[in-house]
Amino acid sequence: MADRTVGDVLLELITEPNGALFGVPGGQTLPLYGATINSSTRHLVMRDERNAANAADGYARVSGKVGICDATVGPGATNLISGLAEAQASSIPVMAIVADTRRDSEHLRVHSVASQSFSQSETLSPVVKWVGRVLEPGVIPEVVGHALRVATSGRPGPVVVSIPEDIFLSRASSEDITPLSSEDRQFPRYRPHPPPDQVEEVSRIIRTASRPLILAGGGLVLSGAAQALAELVECTNLPVVTSLNGKGSVDELSRFSGGVVGGFGSLRGNHSLHIADVVLVIGSKNSQLGSHSWRLPSREQMVIHVDIDGAEIGRAIPIDLGILADAKSFLYSLKCALKDWSGPDTPWIEPEPLSQYEQPEGQPINPALVAEVLDDLLGPSDLLVCDASLSSGWAARHFRVKSAGPNFIAPRGIGGLGWSTGAAIGARVARGDGRVAVLTGDGGLAYGLGEMETSSRYNLDITTVVLNNSSYGWIRHVEERFCIPRSSDFTEIDFSVAAQSMGLSGRRVKDPKELRPAIQDALEMPGPALVEIISCPDASPVISYTNAKNGAYS
Repeated sequence: MADRTVGDVLLELITEPNGALFGVPGGQTLPLYGATINSSTRHLVMRDERNAANAADGYARVSGKVGICDATVGPGATNLISGLAEAQASSIPVMAIVADTRRDSEHLRVHSVASQSFSQSETLSPVVKWVGRVLEPGVIPEVVGHALRVATSGRPGPVVVSIPEDIFLSRASSEDITPLSSEDRQFPRYRPHPPPDQVEEVSRIIRTASRPLILAGGGLVLSGAAQALAELVECTNLPVVTSLNGKGSVDELSRFSGGVVGGFGSLRGNHSLHIADVVLVIGSKNSQLGSHSWRLPSREQMVIHVDIDGAEIGRAIPIDLGILADAKSFLYSLKCALKDWSGPDTPWIEPEPLSQYEQPEGQPINPALVAEVLDDLLGPSDLLVCDASLSSGWAARHFRVKSAGPNFIAPRGIGGLGWSTGAAIGARVARGDGRVAVLTGDGGLAYGLGEMETSSRYNLDITTVVLNNSSYGWIRHVEERFCIPRSSDFTEIDFSVAAQSMGLSGRRVKDPKELRPAIQDALEMPGPALVEIISCPDASPVISYTNAKNGAYS
């Protein structure tokens, strides 16, 4: 016991057998890396700290447990910011172990007189729930334990444990450490129950409504409440639409599923939300993109908002009733309250109109077709990871989650490009079975291209499908709309060759006839693969507010 390093103690506290963490090593954090040599815990070395945070994010979303990443002092800490900010905005519990300046060099932080030093705790603080600084080796268990408590309690989110270099490199106490349980790493840690009188009021409102609708958000998926929702809708015929992060709340092949709402949603989902008279929002923050700039649900509709975070209830849109509760607890309570009510014979939502997209002869491939091929090839046990921007819009609209649960993940927190490559690595490690595919654009892939080598080095079965239109597509569309000279186009890059240079199987597709066999082959072969699709730069999945209201139903 006496010869243990601080890295040994940390590893024992932050992970469990057969767990994983993701990081970029620095001289200060090497004791943590050394501790994994004879451990069942996997420590995956990433190419960039941002992607380490994204990997921890993806791991948490899929596993239901806190994701762990690490970084060294200074530039390692600054590189974490984008990944932690996404986790904060999307309510994902991530713990970052970050090395810091030696305790005897505090006065030398300014201008990095002490190597790589700056005020990193103050810099990280706005993008996490809590920053805990370890000032004595003996308090590491208490600081880590509290960090996990903060990350998993109430609205989940990221935390930082900052460890000065001299502590990181010291020997650990010989005293026994009280082990943390698996439950300490799961979220949500506590599940507040809804007041019975409020559940009865919701039951009364739904029973008297003409077109009641559930709007399920990402919080419902993170709560593990998909089964509870499925049981409720089977008993009541209540239809369900979802936010983009709420994909996975319901089996989208079900007759109760209306699809995704918002600018990246489906015509069916948006129109259903527009004509509902009662909207029960569960675990959604009603983001700008997901609500057409807070116009849906509207003031004319009765809105009930259920969330585990009381500060979120009614914050973005006006509501008629707010309920502080865990999604799973609320849904089971509502099921009991509606047990003698079977609702309409069939859901009142209307069928989705046929796709409006066609593939002109000789033109670059329409991304809608790519998403539809992925929809056809990926099954109930498979996972699709999307990047930000238009790639997540194509999947939101044309890819259906075929079994309820975390089978679709995307960065709709702050929506930064490049999230998917790191997140897919974390998701792949967390996923025991099924295939993992990524849908990204060339703009997003360029941010995380180095992690292709990471997936190759660890021989991870990840199929990356990249829509290459040699531009930042969304920006290109805005430039054209406002008649601004284009500045968002790039020279052409052959990402299939780049992938091959990093040890992946790489294939480039220009002919629509090759699309399906190329993706199918990549999904079926072992190890990582990349399929590059030369795609149409003018296509957009965005649905306007007017089409959201009327669309093909006018």
